[in-house]
Amino acid sequence: MSKSKAQRDVLRSLALAIVLAGLVAGCSGGGGTAATSVPTTAPSSTPIPTVSPSVTPSGKPSTSPSPSPTPSATPTTRPTATPSPSPSPSATPSPSPSPSATPSRSPTPSPTPSTSAAPSIYVANSGGSIAVYAGNPSGTVAEAPLGTISGSNSQLLGVSGIAVDANGKIYVTNPSPDAISVFAANPRGTLNEAPLATIRGSNTGLNGNLGIALDKTGKIYAANETFGAITVYAANPSGTLNETPLATITGSNTGLSTPRGVAIDASGRIYAPGGDAFANTGTITVYAANPSGTLNEAPLATITGSNTGLNVPWDVAVDANGKIYVANNNTPSITVYAANPSGTLNETPLATIAGSNTGLNGPTGVAVDASGKIYVANASAGTITIYAANPTGTLNETPLATITGVNSPVGVAVH
Repeated sequence: MSKSKAQRDVLRSLALAIVLAGLVAGCSGGGGTAATSVPTTAPSSTPIPTVSPSVTPSGKPSTSPSPSPTPSATPTTRPTATPSPSPSPSATPSPSPSPSATPSRSPTPSPTPSTSAAPSIYVANSGGSIAVYAGNPSGTVAEAPLGTISGSNSQLLGVSGIAVDANGKIYVTNPSPDAISVFAANPRGTLNEAPLATIRGSNTGLNGNLGIALDKTGKIYAANETFGAITVYAANPSGTLNETPLATITGSNTGLSTPRGVAIDASGRIYAPGGDAFANTGTITVYAANPSGTLNEAPLATITGSNTGLNVPWDVAVDANGKIYVANNNTPSITVYAANPSGTLNETPLATIAGSNTGLNGPTGVAVDASGKIYVANASAGTITIYAANPTGTLNETPLATITGVNSPVGVAVH
């Protein structure tokens, strides 16, 4: 039994030596001498273990090829779930420049002159009617009036002067029945309407009343040629009134001589033209504002004398700057004088419009609009002539416009 064990130990040692020799031969490239053959048959009762080296020598491929690397389930570098665009805009783009929530207003323009509609032209016709014409005529026009007031209900007889108040109401003088009639504003078409108010009767002091004017408060001023007086009445009359005037300017101290027209300036001063038609003379007398009671007062100023060019002055107007415009009937002309006269003046006018080119023919009415243009009623020609503002020197100029076919115009107003 001991021998068998010894034999088995020998055989185990030999087998191990054979295996080691083979390994050494493999590592040296197989160039060595083969080992002595040793029987490989071993007793079946003792199996010979197989030894697998744990290390593969460098320089020789592994007997079992290494498999290709297994890719990981998720690549090492992978895109994010949502790619980020480049550049990444903000949620709400900010415009440059960023406008303010409320845009700033453009610069406020500098004030410009008013472009309101041109004033209408109001004409008193001596045959007993009122006609209203459109403003801004140009050249020679034979236009139909926008409105006409006439007929038995109007009570118009021998109309002479005309004025228009701030609200457009129309005031006219009727020298034949010695009355003042007031009509509604803005007449259109042909109207046979009764007046809103009539001032008439023995208490009124009206006598041969030709001219009429209104002050800025609406008070009414009438020039009475026959009586030689200026009479003043309360504003806004209504119905038929036989009222005593608020004021009467009359008497030897006044210098009034057959006054045919009247005008009021911005300060309320009163201007009255007069003169002897047979002697071809003329005067303009100026009185203090706001008269009251019966006054035989000397005028603040008198324009008269050979240098003035006055020749039977029939009507007078005053512009916004206080300059004085006079319609001279006997030698047809418009003469213009400086504002605010004082004392007795025999002055040469600032301007004279006269001559064959002017179209002036028996002028009996004159008015000036807010822009300074001059309007003249020519009774002998049946025309309204219009001239440029601010004339100077002596002018024989063609009018800017002429309205023809007017029925015996004796008074003119603009509004």
